[in-house]
Amino acid sequence: MSRTRDIACGVLGLALASAYYAAADAIPKSLLADEVGADGVPKALALSLSLLSALLLLRAVRVRNAADDGETQQASALQHLRALGLVALGFAYIWATPHLGYLLGIALLISATALYYGSRPGLSLVLSASGGAVFLWAMFAKMLDVQMPAGIWAHLLG
Repeated sequence: MSRTRDIACGVLGLALASAYYAAADAIPKSLLADEVGADGVPKALALSLSLLSALLLLRAVRVRNAADDGETQQASALQHLRALGLVALGFAYIWATPHLGYLLGIALLISATALYYGSRPGLSLVLSASGGAVFLWAMFAKMLDVQMPAGIWAHLLG
């Protein structure tokens, strides 16, 4: 991305994060709310967006314009195609997870993403994908009590 686009995206991200935080802050407080409350996750997302936008702005200030570095249109098109491949992995995950179940779906997503970015197949990939899947499942399903898709395993095993 060019420096100008990074700055524009960073400023836009900060503006969106501010508006999103204000909207989350306007969510009425309930006497039945838990410790996090209905506004907790939206506020965390807004803060995350503002942090990432600030980092993008910082990078834009520190890095010279990409045109000065000799980046060609062909390289830019390849980067867009690479990003499109990552989006395709996300769509495949969304389609497959209800069928495979969350645990297997997220393990396959971690594996496919690592392979897509050049990781070598092997035991370390299997361990990191399965460990990451178990960690994410434990965080969402157990700690946050979010219902995760069981997939075909619920019918086969139960």
